Amino acid sequence: MTDNAGDKAVQKSASMLEKLNLNERSWKFYAAASIPPALVAGLALWYYSSRSSEPTKKDDKKKRPRKGKKAKKSKSADDSTEEKSAAASTASLDANLEAPESMTDAQIDALNQEAQAELAQSLKSRGNKFFQAKRYEKAIELYTQALRFAKDPVFYSNRAACYAASSDHEKVIQDCTSALELESRYVKALIRRAQAFESTEKFRDSLYDFTTACILEDFGNNLAATSAERVLKKLAEAEAHERVEKRSPRLPSKSFISGYLNSFRNSGEEAVATDGDDLSEADALFNEALSFTALQEYSQAIDSVEKAVAAVEKTDGSGVQRVADIYSLRGMFNFLKSNLDQALEDLNKALDVEPSHVRSYLRKANLFTEKKDLEEVSSLLDQAHKADAENAETFFQQGQVHFLKQEFEAASNDYKRAAELDPDFVYPRIQLGVVQFKVGKIEEAMATFDEAMKKFPTRSDLYNYYGEVLAEQGGYDSAIGAFEKAIELDSTNPLPYVNQAISLFQTSGQPDRALTLIREALKVDPECELAVAALSQIYLQMGMFEESLAMLRRAVDLAKSEEEMISAITFRETTAAQFRFMKEHPELLSKMMGGGM
Repeated sequence: MTDNAGDKAVQKSASMLEKLNLNERSWKFYAAASIPPALVAGLALWYYSSRSSEPTKKDDKKKRPRKGKKAKKSKSADDSTEEKSAAASTASLDANLEAPESMTDAQIDALNQEAQAELAQSLKSRGNKFFQAKRYEKAIELYTQALRFAKDPVFYSNRAACYAASSDHEKVIQDCTSALELESRYVKALIRRAQAFESTEKFRDSLYDFTTACILEDFGNNLAATSAERVLKKLAEAEAHERVEKRSPRLPSKSFISGYLNSFRNSGEEAVATDGDDLSEADALFNEALSFTALQEYSQAIDSVEKAVAAVEKTDGSGVQRVADIYSLRGMFNFLKSNLDQALEDLNKALDVEPSHVRSYLRKANLFTEKKDLEEVSSLLDQAHKADAENAETFFQQGQVHFLKQEFEAASNDYKRAAELDPDFVYPRIQLGVVQFKVGKIEEAMATFDEAMKKFPTRSDLYNYYGEVLAEQGGYDSAIGAFEKAIELDSTNPLPYVNQAISLFQTSGQPDRALTLIREALKVDPECELAVAALSQIYLQMGMFEESLAMLRRAVDLAKSEEEMISAITFRETTAAQFRFMKEHPELLSKMMGGGM
């Protein structure tokens, strides 16, 4: 449902999305609720992506025991308790035995396994002492010698700690990888490698290692959790910024645009010839743009309005009736393409030509809502009221801002006033029903929708929103009926297809039917953001990870703003991490599902 005048069509079905946790705020959380085999991985991803607002417990440092005798060796160079015994360990060597670091490979091979292990430990303990003294080159030399006697993952990890202290991140990665080849569940090596990956901006690999460490530690490793959250944020923000910088302005989906346009009664009033005079070229092109807009032929509409602007500027507006409307309409399309600077310039030109042009104030308010500058939005709405105190659109848009700020009583009053001023404007009635439902006035909400459906019996969008309200109350059978009615009235509206699919999937577990409905929605509007998001999640719950990831990549491509793109990338990466974990640790997942963790 639209939260403000600039809200998109995908946001207009937010309440239904919450049923699948698909809206932006819950995308990261949704990773915790995927198919059973990925449950634990999902919980890890949810843990670090949602924990930032919660108090955290100090890491209890409880480590998972490792196999056989090596479990005792799971301490590394930064574990100070072990280093205190280093001197005693060295002193225990046979005084007549040659210094182990000077032994040849043949001499080492001649030793029995117990002797090799004892010498390896003595070298490691001496290396630890040099590590504590921050003499990293000498420590590296001793750990390297220790590895000649025993290929122990701890030795690799300790040497990696020395390289980390020297900021030699590539060698850290190499040594930690060697350690993990010997012991795949060695958390300390995972964290060290993750840190090195992060330092070299290999964020995806870093995220995966931190995620795996978090899972292996039963979500009790505070360092892994906070680090994964940090890296995920870096990864998403960096990619989103680069994508937004490189891509050209483009229109979002048709359903997205329709959602925006529905917050207005129309897109403008056509120019009308008077006294037998022909319309100016600019006015005729403006009328053409309005016709294309009504037909949802938005690219053609933009082409016509661009030509109209050129015609205005060619004549300096002489003899043109709709100069302000022409600039305002182009500003609207630039806003929808996220070309905000050009949109603002167009809307300011419209207001320069006609300072009382209410719709330009409202479109400009939409733009500043996108920028999250609600103070400027309030100022623009005040100016719109001064220009026309009885404008239904202004009251509706003001209600949307109150709704966004969760000022529901004020929103309700604005919607009622908008409906009084223009009884044929359906959206104030829809949003009034929504806000009544939101504050728990269920009977009033139902009465509002009943009255609206009697007055507007052929409005598909009205039945779609009514279905959402019914679904929110748990009345899925009635909701599905409302969605079916919405499709019957307008088979080109993708939203009721998606909402019906979500309801069916939630209540009856009919994935095939749900998938069919969403695919129908995508036939109607191939770029429908809501359909893409819903399809990705149904695939995920069905265990179809590759198909889900394909849809999530599509969701990134369709994201309108940088903020939306960050959310889409975040969800894509959490899902990809789950999938990779499942493939690389099938035995661990089996143990998890069997209650072994």
